[in-house]
Amino acid sequence: MNVFRKLALLHMALVLYCQLSANGVPQRITTFTTLSSVKLEAIFDGLPAAGAQYRIRITDSLTGTTIFDQALTPSAVLAEEKKLVFHTGHINARSWTPSVPNLYQLSFTVSEPGRQEQTLQRRIGFRFFESRNGQLWLNGKPVFLRGIAINPPGRGIPDSIEKSRRFAEEYVRFMKSLHVNIIRIPNNENWYDVCDELGMMVFGGNYSSTVMGEKPPAAYDKAVNWYKNEAYADIASHPSLMVYAMTNEVPYTGEISERWEKFLSYAHPALRRWDSTRLYIANAGYGYGKSGDICDLHRYWGWYYCSPFNFINIRNNAAIVPFPKKVQPVTFTECVGNYTGPDGKYNLTPDHKNPGSQLNWTGHAPWNEQARLADEHQSFTFKKATELFRRLRVINPELSGVFPFTILFYNWNNVQQFVDMDPKPVTRQARLSYQPLLVSWENWTTQAYAGATIQPVLHVVNDDDRFEDLRNAKLVYQLRSNGHITILSDTLQLPAVAYYSTWQKKLSIILPATLQSGNYELVGKILRENKVVSENYDALYIGIKSATPTVSNIYLYDPSGKTAAAFNRGNIPFRKLASLQQLPAGATVVLGENSAQTQMSSLRSFVRAGGRVLCLRQDSAHMPALNSLLPVPVKNITAQLDVPTYPPPPRPSRNGLYLNPERPEHPVFNGIARERLRVWSDYTGWNESQPGFPAVYPVTDGFVPVHKKDLEHIAVLGNYGVALEGMALAEFFDGKGSLLLCGLDLAARAGIDPVADRMLTNLVNYMAGKPGHDRYPLITAPIVWGDYDTEKGVLTGVNSGLMVHAVPRAPANIKSTVRVTREGNRFQGAGGGFNTRPGVQYVANGRRMYGPYILRGFGNVPEPIDTTGNIGEGFFWCRVPEGRKTAATLVWNQADEALPITVQVNGQAPVRKEIAAGASTWVDCPLNSTTVKMQYSGDRRLVLLETAFR
Repeated sequence: MNVFRKLALLHMALVLYCQLSANGVPQRITTFTTLSSVKLEAIFDGLPAAGAQYRIRITDSLTGTTIFDQALTPSAVLAEEKKLVFHTGHINARSWTPSVPNLYQLSFTVSEPGRQEQTLQRRIGFRFFESRNGQLWLNGKPVFLRGIAINPPGRGIPDSIEKSRRFAEEYVRFMKSLHVNIIRIPNNENWYDVCDELGMMVFGGNYSSTVMGEKPPAAYDKAVNWYKNEAYADIASHPSLMVYAMTNEVPYTGEISERWEKFLSYAHPALRRWDSTRLYIANAGYGYGKSGDICDLHRYWGWYYCSPFNFINIRNNAAIVPFPKKVQPVTFTECVGNYTGPDGKYNLTPDHKNPGSQLNWTGHAPWNEQARLADEHQSFTFKKATELFRRLRVINPELSGVFPFTILFYNWNNVQQFVDMDPKPVTRQARLSYQPLLVSWENWTTQAYAGATIQPVLHVVNDDDRFEDLRNAKLVYQLRSNGHITILSDTLQLPAVAYYSTWQKKLSIILPATLQSGNYELVGKILRENKVVSENYDALYIGIKSATPTVSNIYLYDPSGKTAAAFNRGNIPFRKLASLQQLPAGATVVLGENSAQTQMSSLRSFVRAGGRVLCLRQDSAHMPALNSLLPVPVKNITAQLDVPTYPPPPRPSRNGLYLNPERPEHPVFNGIARERLRVWSDYTGWNESQPGFPAVYPVTDGFVPVHKKDLEHIAVLGNYGVALEGMALAEFFDGKGSLLLCGLDLAARAGIDPVADRMLTNLVNYMAGKPGHDRYPLITAPIVWGDYDTEKGVLTGVNSGLMVHAVPRAPANIKSTVRVTREGNRFQGAGGGFNTRPGVQYVANGRRMYGPYILRGFGNVPEPIDTTGNIGEGFFWCRVPEGRKTAATLVWNQADEALPITVQVNGQAPVRKEIAAGASTWVDCPLNSTTVKMQYSGDRRLVLLETAFR
């Protein structure tokens, strides 16, 4: 053999050796565990040689004891994927649970002749998550998911901090202290490791509206492999992972939804064959369980549409799913909303649903009260969503989990450690509502008289973390003052309450007649061996009988007699009118509820001549008749507030809660705090086992003007709903007199709700009194636009066309620049970000000429009616003191070009001025009256900062 042939053979041997050395090396292992077995998938750079041997060894992470050590042969060879699949068979292991998260170390070793052994390791836990009879089961026991949807990482905290093990561990421990048992997080090994160790279940996967960047993917098998090898590859071995998301909020109607459904229906069974130890949500929020294992919904009742009481609808699957539903667990992996910023106030994100939602729940309260009011509503919505979900399982056993998608912390971007995040008050509510042993008050009489009897229902829900029955326990309930003084107390012996079941008891509590007016709370405690193991509270307002009205000129027209009965219960003196044709001079006329008639011309003349009319609520059958009496037409609203269908009907709704006192110092609100106008007491004796809803809405028959210009004749005293679009209390001025139209549900509550009674008395006293009937607010100090307290109620809802302008307050570590859109929206970098960048707070800073505009869709996003140009308008009316000669408005041009504005006062010659780019300039107009109508017209990028009458 010559030297060249020897060199050639040597070269071939070297090549073959290199090839053999390069193949058969395991690159990644993925483990899937049941309670007593492991399925292991090993991916190689090339399939090993036929003589390769494989071994799996499992040791207890706590004790180091080996519980399994065997050589195995592959149960499947997937050549195209370079993958081998192994099954261990039965293993005697301790299970992983949230309360006892037992972990093991798995070693996978590959041995080939002439090659060094290759070993890969994974930490595992033995558990099994499944769906049984419409419920979620963990390790053979039903389990309710008490979740939180907005968590780090990826929320603006510096990467080095929020992706660190220390931060993750402190965060998860805090969540555990709130009794949260599952969180939604993106793929991050540190966070998953911590969840494995601390017993925090996880909802993870592809929380996106794309698959491989496509909407939807065209190559189905390629997409399935993408899920296995990319989207889920790094998380599938973690025992804490319970639910995979395949997509999030992809379209659910139209042709594109059919394509998505076709793909998801193909991918889901393929993924189930790959991993059957967990469950899949195919289309989080919008999928209705048509594909996947769970019927998952996203519903923001109590935030940008509907009320927190809409959660009552979850009793009935037919109400929340628009077609016959499979037997599947129902989860809301997003709900609650209520996005508060770093200062605690609602985040006024531009071009978004947040500003209108802020007005719905905290109204035009002064900004120094807004943070407290936002905290209170956020906590109230959290309480209703989570506790109703758990209480109503007794009616709908498929209710299986709830994940509030809400901001729980004040600080994000600037924190150096977890403790800097500073939890918001809603976390205290979570700690109560998420107790594994829950005491929950079902009390629809939230405002009552001292001496009255209330009949709340106490619920006990047993979701014990160790799956144990509740035995040998007693329940203590108390009435406690705001100063934590116990007024009364009683004890009940509890029967055994099996795990995952509930117990209810209707109580009869006599409120002592000697109590003072004020805030109280109902307290419920579960005691076992004289130790409190659960405690929860419910707010209660107790009032006392108010002074009897002293007016004597009240004439009531009330054919049905229902309002007369309310007057008698409230000791309101009146004379009954048999007809509206002949009215006594100097009288105050009250039109009883639903008493409007088609022929009321004499009453119209009575008002014009100086008479006063109080018109109590008129429903849609009676409101049209009222327009013959009013100086300007209004329309009754017929849409219901709490409609479970998605999307909901257009707002405003006819009924509502959280009445906003637009003029809080007005006599109709004497002695009534804003907080007392949120929810009133039910008068029907309703409870959750009955159909329908409790009668707790203060507003039942709201209205809106047909034409926005007609606000010239209307004093809006109380409004409600998204962007305060609905009106509930408004005085209409006609000639020398006026009519006050009330959309509140008052008569049926007489003698039951002290606040409703006080409101009725105030309305009668005000309309019978001579002074105080002012059409427009009196402005004695400069109006700082966007500061509700200084605006004094001159603007109501979307009607004026002047929209709050929001500017970002960004933490120092956000480097994106501020940009201004053509419509005048001012963003810190990209739009949105209320949830992904919760450290950015948008605050009110002036108002823009945006009208006429509407609220787009059910998301209630402001949108100009005319989008062809960029000139907006706005107006308002007010009164000013004698001697004021000039109306001066400070205008800021946030654009990079000069822009003109036109200001007109009382129809006089308009004043036009050009505002330089970036400048703030005063525009002065002469005043000729103490009654003022201000009209503005200009580019929507211009911002009105202040108006002063000098």
